[in-house]
Amino acid sequence: MTPRIRATDPTPLARFIRERLTALEIRQSDFCRLSMFDQGLLSKIQNSVVTSLSLESVLKLAIGLAVPPHQILNLLGRMDMHDLVMKSYAGEFSDLVGASLRDDAPDAAAQAQKVITEAASKLSLETGKTRRRRWQSEQFNKAANGAGTGT
Repeated sequence: MTPRIRATDPTPLARFIRERLTALEIRQSDFCRLSMFDQGLLSKIQNSVVTSLSLESVLKLAIGLAVPPHQILNLLGRMDMHDLVMKSYAGEFSDLVGASLRDDAPDAAAQAQKVITEAASKLSLETGKTRRRRWQSEQFNKAANGAGTGT
């Protein structure tokens, strides 16, 4: 039987997960059990078979690895998703901070709310970016023959 040779290099996310699990001194099976992360999916990520994740998977992975979600999203090249999540929670967070500080430090509450609102308005939401790209038949044939994708 011939040995299997990996056709692709590990993705940045795959490398990061391996390094992080090593640093945490935890096995893949234990990580998945403790963080409620699908072990099959983690294996596919580590073997660079899966390169896109749902928001739920990103958040579970970030929590389990004890890193901020933006770090995982950055490795996936999906900072647009990070901006979307941050923008969606900005109003709620602003209200929460304002209510917590209003009685003790009304000026600080107003300033914090202003900063949160300004930061949220600066986040870019790429409306022109499609989630999936449809390949033209010529691009598909080139990729299938190993000649690249034409991008």
